[in-house]
Amino acid sequence: MEHGGNLLFWKLVNTVILIAILYWLLRKPVSRFISDGINAVVSKFEKAKQEKEEALKLLKQAERKSEEAKAEAEKILAYSKELAQKEKEQIIAEAKSTAERIIAMADEEIEKEVFKAKEELKKFAAQKAVELAEEKLKGSITPEANKKLIETSLQKL
Repeated sequence: MEHGGNLLFWKLVNTVILIAILYWLLRKPVSRFISDGINAVVSKFEKAKQEKEEALKLLKQAERKSEEAKAEAEKILAYSKELAQKEKEQIIAEAKSTAERIIAMADEEIEKEVFKAKEELKKFAAQKAVELAEEKLKGSITPEANKKLIETSLQKL
């Protein structure tokens, strides 16, 4: 038993020495490995945090630009409506002016045509009056009266 107890003691001592040597040899690399792992996780976390902040910042910029674009679009739309209204008013004014000119020209033309028609009617009436007078005179003048009329006219000359 003594031999077995001794053996156990030496196994225990060897194990303790082995653990001490492993601890002494691996302490820095394991510590560095764990520290590097922790640092990598912290670094990734910080990087993710920065990326999130950058993404939020970009989102806010995009929202601001969207609002600015919306406001600009509203300004353009309002300007376009105003311009269209002015154009409409100008077209209406030009159309009224053109219509008034056309009406004035038509009135002048009507007056000219009425004057022409009156003149033609006067000529026609005078011609008909002359024709009627000639017919009446032809019917009422006998050859003796005609001879007498010619003689009187010749004496006056």
